Amino acid sequence: MKVTTADEMRAAEAAAEAHGLGSEVLMETAGHRIAEEMLRLAGARPRVLVLAGPGQNGGDGLTAARHLLGLGAEVHVWLLADPGRLRGAAQGQWQRLRESAEVLWTEAAGTPSGPFDGAIDAMFGTSLRGDLSGDALRAVRYLEATRLPLVAADLPSGVHADTGAIAGAAVRATRTVALGALKPGHLFWPGRDFCGEIVLEPLGLLPAWLEHARMERVEGVVARDVPPTSGKGAYGRTVIVAGSTHYPGAAWLAARGAVRGGSGLTVLASVGQVLGHAAAMPEVIARQLQARGAGVIDPSVLGPAVFHDATAVVIGPGLDRIDAQGQRAWLGVYLGLHRPLVLDADGLRPVQGRLEVLRRRPGPTVLTPHAGEAGRLLGRVVAEDAPSRLAAACEIAERSGAVVLLKGHPTFVAAPWGRVGVIDAGGPELAAGGTGDVLSGALGAQLAQGFAARPAAERTAFAHAGAGSLLRQRMQRGGFASEVADLLPAALGWHADA
Repeated sequence: MKVTTADEMRAAEAAAEAHGLGSEVLMETAGHRIAEEMLRLAGARPRVLVLAGPGQNGGDGLTAARHLLGLGAEVHVWLLADPGRLRGAAQGQWQRLRESAEVLWTEAAGTPSGPFDGAIDAMFGTSLRGDLSGDALRAVRYLEATRLPLVAADLPSGVHADTGAIAGAAVRATRTVALGALKPGHLFWPGRDFCGEIVLEPLGLLPAWLEHARMERVEGVVARDVPPTSGKGAYGRTVIVAGSTHYPGAAWLAARGAVRGGSGLTVLASVGQVLGHAAAMPEVIARQLQARGAGVIDPSVLGPAVFHDATAVVIGPGLDRIDAQGQRAWLGVYLGLHRPLVLDADGLRPVQGRLEVLRRRPGPTVLTPHAGEAGRLLGRVVAEDAPSRLAAACEIAERSGAVVLLKGHPTFVAAPWGRVGVIDAGGPELAAGGTGDVLSGALGAQLAQGFAARPAAERTAFAHAGAGSLLRQRMQRGGFASEVADLLPAALGWHADA
């Protein structure tokens, strides 16, 4: 499902008009769907308040008001604009509606007389600029006080379309009808919290008219058919290089993620102190590596023999701090690997400030930072808000030539050619130590099974969030990262009752 900025949606609407699908038709479609959703909330023959602003969003609301009249509703329009400012299709809708004696009107400076069974917010949509003020702010406060079942046309007024930021105040919708495509404000917090249930009305826009939109919401896992006669070799061999004396658990959680993610064979290459850890899994092949310093892996011993049977490699969980000499050695390992490679956690340190070197890798690369690690890769602070993380993911992908899975809510999967997958599932159950290690192992398993880097990253992020959601059905917080791993098969659709 495409996710468009306000400008990208305007370009799509211009393309539609160039192909004969004008604003009148789009407005009729939008208004009819909004009216339908209002009736679903408020019941038959309700008394509905429609708040209409000065732009095309206001026109959508006026069209919905006209459809509601035809469906037996009593309609009261609070017009928060000078009718003379209405343009194009919106002006035409007002001209039609004002001829109806059944419609009750309230001017911008007035206050409608209730009670009402429901309300439609059609004040701004994607056209909002700056903070709400004046009559619009007063209208938002009125809706807050009445707590009516409310349908928002495209976006709740006060939510910025491109960022999800709140313009001082915002309408809190029961249901939001996204028009044409989803917007970042539908998915990015805090805006997402104001949207309520989100339904999409595609308006008849053809996919080709939305091709310029770089973001797309990831809504499922990519299927891969494997014959029932296949052996473990058909599911790949994931080699995980991870762990240290201080962080043995990270290595085992990554291995667990790989096994639960469907890896045919999983190899954990680490120092002896890690391989002897009590969390060991008999399903995982242990490959002991030489240690250097205080129980950390010596990258100089990572020759071809370590990776000879790998179809994908994961490096990083729990490696511990890497000094400058170690970073150079690790970088040599990365550049010498022809296999698909996942770099996570401490495995990202060798490419901090030199992302471009990854373009020399002979195989595909996926980086899995969180916001703090993204900042270190770029040499600046990356804030936790979604727009900042999105920009960072795109910059890292462009500079490194790698696919970037930037963890958080939402999670972004940015490809170096500009496409971004958005995963807005999951919640606080994933805000626990070790869940990122599970993700990196599961990602390695998807690469090992033959998925290309971008679909592997999107598939893993979606399944990881799905496993978290399944865990949340049992407990909001306090779950183990290993439980997230164990729920991956269900999230991937491999349980008979999934």
